[in-house]
Amino acid sequence: MRSIFILLMVFSLMFAACKSDNTSGKGSSASPTPISDAYILSNQMGIAPIEIEAMRKAASETLAFRKKESGNKSYTIMDKDIWAFGGFVTESKTLFTDSLGGAWIDFKENLTYDYGKFDQKGGSGHYFYDMEKATLLMLDDNPAIKAQEFEVKLRDDMLVIVGLFNTKDNNIQAKLDRMPAYPSKVKPTAAPL
Repeated sequence: MRSIFILLMVFSLMFAACKSDNTSGKGSSASPTPISDAYILSNQMGIAPIEIEAMRKAASETLAFRKKESGNKSYTIMDKDIWAFGGFVTESKTLFTDSLGGAWIDFKENLTYDYGKFDQKGGSGHYFYDMEKATLLMLDDNPAIKAQEFEVKLRDDMLVIVGLFNTKDNNIQAKLDRMPAYPSKVKPTAAPL
C-alpha cells in the first residue's frame, strides 16, 4: 500500500512539473515537434514529457563524453551503406519488410544519423556505437523523441538491435539489412525469357 502511495506521489509531481513547464512562458506558443512516422523505433508510450527531457539531457552528456573519450571514432561496420529495416518487434506488434514501408537508417562517419522511408528523409540525430560493449546510444534531433540505447549484434550484412532497460526500450527489437541505396517502392520484375 505504501509503495502505491509513493508511486502516486511521484506521478503527481511529474504531472505538476509538466503543467508548470507549459505555463512558464518559455516557448508556450510553440507546439511540440510531431514525431515522424518514418521513425520506426519510436517507443514513447507512457513516458511523461519531463522524463523524456531528463533522458535526453543524460544522453546528451553521455554522448559528449563518449565522443570526446573516443576521439569521435566511428566504425565502418556501422557507417558503411544504409541499414534498411527488415523486421521490428514490440510487445504489441510485429512488422516485416513490406509492412515497414521502406524504413531505413543511415549512420554517418561524423557520428550523426538520418532516417526515413524510401527516398524521403524523416529526421536525424546523433549516435555513438561502443564496439567493446556492443551498444548503440541514439539521440534524435527532435526534442520530443526520447534517447534510446540498444545492444547491438552484427553479423556480416545484418544488424540486430535489442532495446535496453535503462532507456525503457527493452520491449523492442529490430533487424536491419545493409543496402547500398535507399529501399525502392518499385519491386524489380523478372526479365523476360
